[in-house]
Amino acid sequence: MKKRAEDHEGRDLRAELIAAATAMLARPQAVRVPSLRSIARSCGVAPSAVYWHFPSEADLRSAVLDAEYTSLIEDVRAALETSGEQDEALVVAGNAYIAWALAHPGAYQLLFESHDELPATRADQGPALQRRIVELARRVDPDAPFAAALMLWSVWHGVVSLRLHKTEWDWGMSAEQANLRMVSALIRHQPHDRRASRTGVHRD
Repeated sequence: MKKRAEDHEGRDLRAELIAAATAMLARPQAVRVPSLRSIARSCGVAPSAVYWHFPSEADLRSAVLDAEYTSLIEDVRAALETSGEQDEALVVAGNAYIAWALAHPGAYQLLFESHDELPATRADQGPALQRRIVELARRVDPDAPFAAALMLWSVWHGVVSLRLHKTEWDWGMSAEQANLRMVSALIRHQPHDRRASRTGVHRD
């Protein structure tokens, strides 16, 4: 056992295993992490070496999910931090989300099109960014920003998912153009019930 540990000394095999699994997600596919055996083979090690770092396939899957979610969060956060004052922040956030997803299709499917429950992420800035998106969503609905944020996420997910699965379609506009139109429309149009309450008109 000691000899096997020394064989991998000097290598960050855990990081290599996660990177190998992530690389196998380069194209849309069944929503699952590649097998432990195929990941080990990609790293040039025996399958048993994986178990030095991950007790089970579920643990490796969680590590991949955490790594990919962290990457997504960082891209959206960086886009917001470097955007100009004249930029609509919700458009910036949506464009960054969409761009990351289209560049990491298999990982995106694993994160958001899997039937399995997502584990708690280790992305430290994740909750802070989510709170910021909710706050920005007040531009869509000041009275229900969380619901508005979920609606925005639904829009962004729809743009991504359809383009991943319907590659043969001519959408007539880029994903960024679609995002701009939809965010702008949501900001312009307030919910009917709020408009009605302001005008004294009530809808059944």
